[in-house]
Amino acid sequence: MNLLDNLGESPPRRTDVSGGAVLLEIPLPSAHGVCCGVWLRRGSASEAEGREGVAHFLEHIVFKGSERRTALEIAEAFDAIGAAIDAFTTKDYVAFTLKVLPEFLARAIDILSDMLLRPAFEPGLIALEQDVVCEEIQEVLDTPEDRLHDAYSAHVYQAHRRGRPILGTPETVRSLDERILRQEHRDFFAGPNVVLTLAGNLLPEHRDLMLAAFADLPAAGAGAAPAPGAPAPDPALRTASELVIKSPIVQTYFEIGNLGVSSDHPDRVPLLLLSNLLGGGMSSRVFQAVREREGLAYTVYTYTDMGPDTGLVSCAGCCTPEKEARVREVVAAEYRRFLSEGPTADELASNKAQFKSQLVFSLEGSSNQMYRAAKNEIVYRRFIPLAELVASVEAVDRETVMRCAAAWFDPDRLVHAAHRPSRRRR
Repeated sequence: MNLLDNLGESPPRRTDVSGGAVLLEIPLPSAHGVCCGVWLRRGSASEAEGREGVAHFLEHIVFKGSERRTALEIAEAFDAIGAAIDAFTTKDYVAFTLKVLPEFLARAIDILSDMLLRPAFEPGLIALEQDVVCEEIQEVLDTPEDRLHDAYSAHVYQAHRRGRPILGTPETVRSLDERILRQEHRDFFAGPNVVLTLAGNLLPEHRDLMLAAFADLPAAGAGAAPAPGAPAPDPALRTASELVIKSPIVQTYFEIGNLGVSSDHPDRVPLLLLSNLLGGGMSSRVFQAVREREGLAYTVYTYTDMGPDTGLVSCAGCCTPEKEARVREVVAAEYRRFLSEGPTADELASNKAQFKSQLVFSLEGSSNQMYRAAKNEIVYRRFIPLAELVASVEAVDRETVMRCAAAWFDPDRLVHAAHRPSRRRR
């Protein structure tokens, strides 16, 4: 029997919150805990010029004290109820999530809403956190693959805001004073930007607690919608180019790719399937050729980045400097072979099976369910049933894969980016 026939999947319960926010509830009676989330429909790609890094900085500064609690009191309050809390910033959204036992959810929501909606923005703590974030930026510069990825993204995306680093720069971070942060906070936390989520062992009163805590969100202002940025680069203008940075490292890190597609592009699913086929799993072509057959690298994989209006594709990894040229040759050869021969029926079936498995696995656990619901709402503005996703995977045929391969994996139209050692080893 097909597992998908018995999922009985229902969309999250959706409630409109005053001010324009929405609340999504995913009841999971078998769960032991409750996941709670506050998601903002804006990330680093919607920051205004000169405010780069403000989304990430807001994610930090709300933990540094509210009108009712100091930073230590916030930390102690979460620890006292055993809450597992996390926060992160992406190009498309900012998220604050926590998991707690049902009996502690009321206290958790009170702490979370207090720090998110009423941050103190104390100037001394702002200056202190600016030091912390600048240290984080320096840490990225000392992480070779992160430094290369930022440079590669900026090169491929050109002037588009998706190519800017999420953390910003030391200069932009240092410029974020109390006045700017209060203004940006109002815009980021405007009602239409906010998605609230609850998943797990839910009780009726949990919804009421969440609605009450976030009932007074600021109204939409001038910054409630994502700020307009540079137009997306035209994929038809993709050309081969090279980008090289150097620093005192040991290995060479590489990215080989170019522009991809947006998150609502008709080729989104075929491109995801194709990327997995070329360099996703252990049996993928690039992994087998680069690592298993020639031993050129320990790490090599393909990935995609998809935003509302543009995206990129890449083959990334690292190797000893002497092997970099051969890695390029092998990746290009595998792409050319694929363009010439196409996938076998078994390859296509195997990758579809991998995709379906990953989709089903995404239903396991309250955290996964919450993340899925929130991302569906933010990225697609609707809940996409698993059956619809599976059907879109099954609909991908050989001809579609070949067309996408020619469009997005032509070896003659790739950007070769490398982060190389500044000195040769003796």
